[in-house]
Amino acid sequence: MRFAVFSIATAPDIESARRVYQLPSLDDVSVAKVLFHRRKQESGGETLRWDQRAVAGITVVHHSIDSLQIQTLSSATASEPEMLQAYYAAALRNGRMVSWKGGQSDQALMRFRTLLHEVTFPAYWQALSESGDPHLDLCDWFAATGHERPGLDETARRLGYPGLAGLSEEALTEDWLNGDRSAVGAFTELAALNTYLLALRVFVVTGEISRHDSARVALRLREELRRQPGEHLARFMAAWGDR
Repeated sequence: MRFAVFSIATAPDIESARRVYQLPSLDDVSVAKVLFHRRKQESGGETLRWDQRAVAGITVVHHSIDSLQIQTLSSATASEPEMLQAYYAAALRNGRMVSWKGGQSDQALMRFRTLLHEVTFPAYWQALSESGDPHLDLCDWFAATGHERPGLDETARRLGYPGLAGLSEEALTEDWLNGDRSAVGAFTELAALNTYLLALRVFVVTGEISRHDSARVALRLREELRRQPGEHLARFMAAWGDR
């Protein structure tokens, strides 16, 4: 069985907000404050709509029974069009994309950013028209839209997985506005890894992966992560333990 798990991190789309709200003289932090303030006036909260955000980072875990590859891009290493292309290439290569809460706003956001940057990937759209949407949102698998929807961190920890080690997209946004981009890759990697472990368990339950193959892949993941640098991965491994 071949599939890929993805997780993205987003940041306020400062450039578009500056243009739409005619704020050429304000710095990025001030523009973001205006954006959040206007959003709170509209909705009562500061959660930005998908068209008010930009892709800041993406991690894709490519899975097959015989191989495992973790691919991470962020604004520190890649442009937004390159991150979008990485998603489309992964979808085309693996045929099935799995996420946590990626089926609604994330998909809309990526399509909007694709239009903004005029990212062309004809093979993806052709495959989509022929085979349908290959995306599986695990949060939707647990609870249909309209029900109370839990977060990835708590869900993962309830099922015995490490969770996000204290990282959150809210804190990520604050760091981003202060010029610190270092946590973006850590956040998307931890989110993707937890989602990957959840996906393995779901596919065992549905019979798409055997328990033996799931255990073998989890062992391979442990070996791969031990070779990777990063304090966040060390915390992930410590929290994972021997489960």
